[in-house]
Amino acid sequence: MKVKIFYGHPEDVEKQFNTWAKGKALTKNVIIHTNYSEGAVQGCIGALVIAVYYPESLWPEEEEKQ
Repeated sequence: MKVKIFYGHPEDVEKQFNTWAKGKALTKNVIIHTNYSEGAVQGCIGALVIAVYYPESLWPEEEEKQ
């Protein structure tokens, strides 16, 4: 299994993930885990993490892009 991690400001992470996932078949072999943590200061926006776990053979071109 391989993992691709997106993290940061929620709006930025959403855009990064959607751009990356466009055209990819997110089948039952793909596990997508999301986590959000509140900001340390009240009123401060938190951080979003999206971790995508997938079989190495599913998207072999990912290795070349990194």
